[in-house]
Amino acid sequence: MFENENRGVLRYKKRLIGLISLDIFLLCFSLWLSIALRYGDLNKDMSPFWWQFPLVCVAGVFVFSKLGLYRVVSLYIGFSILRPVMGGVLASALIASLSAFFFEATSFPRSAPIIFWFIAVSLLSGARIFGVNYVTPLFYPRTNPEPVAIYGADQFGAQIALLLINDQRYQLLAFIDENKEKRRTTIHGIRVYDLENIDRVTRELKIERIFVADDLKDNSSGLAVLDRLSDLPVLMSALPKINDFLAGRLDRTAIREVGIGYLLGRRVVPPKKDLMHAAVKGRNILITGAAGTIGSQLCDTILAYEPLSIILLDHSEIGLYNLQKQLEKKSGIRSEIIFLLGSIMDQEYLESVISRFQIDKVYHAAAYKHVHLVEENIISGVRNNVLGTLNLVKSIRRSTVEELVLISSDKAVHPKNVMGATKRLAEMIVLNFAEKESSKIFSLVRFGNVMRSSGSVIPLFEDQIRNGGPVTVTDGRATRYFMTSLEASQLVIQAGAMGKGGDVFVLDMGEPVKITDLAVNLIQLSGLELKDDNNPYGDISIEFSGLRPGEKLFEELLIGDNIGETAHPRIMTANERFLPLDEYIEVIGRLDKACHNFEHDKIRELLLEAPTDFNPTDGIGDLVWQKLHDAKEEKVDIIH
Repeated sequence: MFENENRGVLRYKKRLIGLISLDIFLLCFSLWLSIALRYGDLNKDMSPFWWQFPLVCVAGVFVFSKLGLYRVVSLYIGFSILRPVMGGVLASALIASLSAFFFEATSFPRSAPIIFWFIAVSLLSGARIFGVNYVTPLFYPRTNPEPVAIYGADQFGAQIALLLINDQRYQLLAFIDENKEKRRTTIHGIRVYDLENIDRVTRELKIERIFVADDLKDNSSGLAVLDRLSDLPVLMSALPKINDFLAGRLDRTAIREVGIGYLLGRRVVPPKKDLMHAAVKGRNILITGAAGTIGSQLCDTILAYEPLSIILLDHSEIGLYNLQKQLEKKSGIRSEIIFLLGSIMDQEYLESVISRFQIDKVYHAAAYKHVHLVEENIISGVRNNVLGTLNLVKSIRRSTVEELVLISSDKAVHPKNVMGATKRLAEMIVLNFAEKESSKIFSLVRFGNVMRSSGSVIPLFEDQIRNGGPVTVTDGRATRYFMTSLEASQLVIQAGAMGKGGDVFVLDMGEPVKITDLAVNLIQLSGLELKDDNNPYGDISIEFSGLRPGEKLFEELLIGDNIGETAHPRIMTANERFLPLDEYIEVIGRLDKACHNFEHDKIRELLLEAPTDFNPTDGIGDLVWQKLHDAKEEKVDIIH
């Protein structure tokens, strides 16, 4: 122990002697240069002024030490060193002037001390800053520093930048700000980018983390920024409020992980560009259900990889309009974008679209996916999810389309609800036709919940927290798989690029997240405290409402254990059973007839007979059926 201490003292003394020697040399050089410049002669004889050189050096070093210049840790030198440097050089300049006056050195130019001050301050401070930025890294190299950015090109952001620049763990590459007037300006030599180009900036600079101010969540515009940033494939770290920072309460524990890294404990794997380009570049792409969460994100992601054209089909006018307005704000789009109002239930229309726009590849994301709504509207769910998929597949068979990628759901695995059963039937349609169509590549991609989608619990929880609570959770035991829409879309595109026909791709979504834990994390992320029996004076409580009809406690991603690997670590394959095509067509036909005749009991029977593993936990929840059932019961009561 004592040996280590002695070594540390020795290293400190060596550094101190080195710094003092450097300062003496620079002070002497500055004095010589100031006199030479004043006379305009670099060969000027300095012998008349030799006695001033030791005086200037002694005075400077003495004041430097008193002002704490030699106590500054070399690894963390910044502009704060200017004060002691300017003070020490000023003392040296005054000593030079006074000594010339008292010794009546008339040949010593009176302006030389002023020139000396400017030269010495520049050299001494510049040498230290240069040494920290360029020399010190040679002896103390950063080991794989994390590329980071800061949101907020303001005074607070500048203060944080100084901390990050001097932190060996990080490499600050960019500032991001919503204010377009700050675009292309620099802070501490770091460029400022506007929020609109954040996707390109993070991709080109390979940003892995963005530091954001905690103040953002205090207003609606700030929350919109957080939503925008949370969709990026990067981690976010929330910095404390500005008031806390100014009060000196900033420490490392105050920097909290937010976004996907914080909520899911998972890092996004960057997409493989070769797979992305192979999937869409130079091709005519059709996306059904384009206005939905996955559909719109697929569109946004695909456009970055230069498709020839992208045709966006949806039956929601307002959804398609909002998507159109969103894409109009993007710059640098070279692909042709077509917005079509239409339904996958219209087979003739689908055939016309595919033919007229010469579609090469289809991403089928059109589906009714909200469990409780489909439970209450069974016929619409069956028609759209099953018959609509059949219409699309039939339309593709008669066209030059090369590939179809079905967007499926984890709720299709051992379904407990009608939505899951219909999605499983849609999967089986694709697999059946994949077996028969060797000239086309039909595949499907299955994954869990998408964060911040229209049906996600996260926006609901955030609204409840903003309104003061309580946060409602169905069951304390419930778990779900989650990923961001951006990650999901990237993986879907890459999976589609690997398809050979009849592929079942299953996305690795990590560990399932307990919904209760998710709610607690969001409460704490909002700067609030959970209110429970252990903390009765907290801010937000959690209430349990019970499972809805058709809702499962635990979701699954695989049917059976037959799973394989692919070229991507987050994409797996599965080999699953399905009915022969002839039998399957018969089942679909009977389903279609039952829907046409409003035979809800028959629909339930057919869904149970089909090999979907449909195992409902509740009775028929369709609102029309219930109304008819109630009316019949009332009629019977009247007769009796």
